[in-house]
Amino acid sequence: MTLWRSLYKLEKTFSDTPEPRKIAENVRSTVEKFKEYIPLVQTLCNPGLRERHWEQISEIVGFPLKPDRSTTLAKLIGLNLQEYIPQFEVISEAASKEFKLEKALEKMMEEWSEMMFSVKPFRESGTYILSSVDEIQLLLDDHLIKTQTMRGSPSVKPIEGKVKSWESKLMLLQEIIDEWLKVQATWLYLEPIFSSPDIMAQMPEEGRRFNTVDKNWREVMKSVLEDRHVLTVVDIENMLDTLKTSNELLDLIQKGPTPFEEML
Repeated sequence: MTLWRSLYKLEKTFSDTPEPRKIAENVRSTVEKFKEYIPLVQTLCNPGLRERHWEQISEIVGFPLKPDRSTTLAKLIGLNLQEYIPQFEVISEAASKEFKLEKALEKMMEEWSEMMFSVKPFRESGTYILSSVDEIQLLLDDHLIKTQTMRGSPSVKPIEGKVKSWESKLMLLQEIIDEWLKVQATWLYLEPIFSSPDIMAQMPEEGRRFNTVDKNWREVMKSVLEDRHVLTVVDIENMLDTLKTSNELLDLIQKGPTPFEEML
């Protein structure tokens, strides 16, 4: 339409010069004729069209139709497909909605590709602790909401399996972070205490439990140091179970047969 308007204005501009005006008229006429094929271009050149959509289109026209590298617009025009455009538009619109969800899912995955845990050494303990996870938590909250909204879309069916898998991964990550921060908070409190031989002698059972937690903690942090990309933690074997077990042991240490605060 922009081109058509420009040519129309040119015709007016060249009203007193017949030859240039004739060129503008001829080009505008060509554009006018081409306009009728725009709906065909819009529907069949949709980047969201997938194999399943081409199968539906082929069923409508009654013969196999799927463009390849040799397909030109002239060939499509020659197939006299104009009468099917209203049906194509329904398929193309559905494909666009599905494509939008697909790209949104890919964008979320891409945003995590460079997201990394920030860690720092803890005193002279020989191990590390998590630094701030605020940025990670903000992104996680945002993506969980987006993914759950995506799951509720009527257009999600073709990628529903991928969306569910992604949601499960994010929910697992959330569980891991929750348990991880809980372990860290208690471990930071108890580590200086159980570094004392006197405390270990007074509380042998609690000391053994803490040693188990301490070992688990160091192994977890060692794995994270090897690859600090956030999403890799969901693939660390038994990561969540290890953290949950550590929290259970830490609870037992603080409760104990004798109240922990009294022992101290």
